[in-house]
Amino acid sequence: MTRHVPHQRTGRPTGSQPWWRTLGSWGDRRTGAAPAASALTLRRALALFGLLFCSVTAGLFAVSGQVGPAVALAAIAVTALVDLLVIHRRAAARREGRHPS
Repeated sequence: MTRHVPHQRTGRPTGSQPWWRTLGSWGDRRTGAAPAASALTLRRALALFGLLFCSVTAGLFAVSGQVGPAVALAAIAVTALVDLLVIHRRAAARREGRHPS
């Protein structure tokens, strides 16, 4: 049988926060980390890669006569292009200081 271990108390008064919660001002309240930076740059890079890769590959499939994969990749390329436009609009809104819709 195991014995019941009594609840451990800390020397800190009730209601105060531990040191790791007081490090940041408006960051993550659990860790005190600063707010995360925007992932728009990574999203832009991935969308650009997807646009270029899918466009080139769709063109190669179209030249070789395989229409199905060419159409599917062209649709993905169009989606990446729309995503790039949305990213551009959000980045412009952030630069102007207004909330993107």
